[in-house]
Amino acid sequence: MNTQQAPFPLINRQAARIIQGRHTEVLVTSFVDKILILVSQYGKVGSLIHTTVDQQSLIASTAAGDLASTSSKFLLGAGSSTSKKTQLYQVYASHITQMIQHQNPMESRAVVLSLALDIQEPDLERGQSEEEEKEERLGDRELFENVVELVNECCVWM
Repeated sequence: MNTQQAPFPLINRQAARIIQGRHTEVLVTSFVDKILILVSQYGKVGSLIHTTVDQQSLIASTAAGDLASTSSKFLLGAGSSTSKKTQLYQVYASHITQMIQHQNPMESRAVVLSLALDIQEPDLERGQSEEEEKEERLGDRELFENVVELVNECCVWM
């Protein structure tokens, strides 16, 4: 009888840092069929987005040196399609999936991304000055870049 066991199939990586004054946790788990990425500033699961690389565009993009297009579907927590948070979450999902594909062109697993980030919707009644809008966009960009960097530190796809 063979008592030697196969290694446990899950690989986990975790990282945290303060981003814009908020503790931000990232947990990435490698499953046989999916990569699960949890990003939270609230200690909650948040919105779940299932993202895949479009295989036809992958072939064309690889030949041209471009990024492949992705398909994303909210599984949980989708807001209005016009809400800033929903649109930004779609950008996060697409960018992170493309980053994984770019770093490992052989990676074919879907990405399930959970995001619970402190993204404020604009106050349409009050309105914003150009300076306030610019500051908000810079803050959104800083958050995005830090989250992507933190996810990349938890690489399980290489």
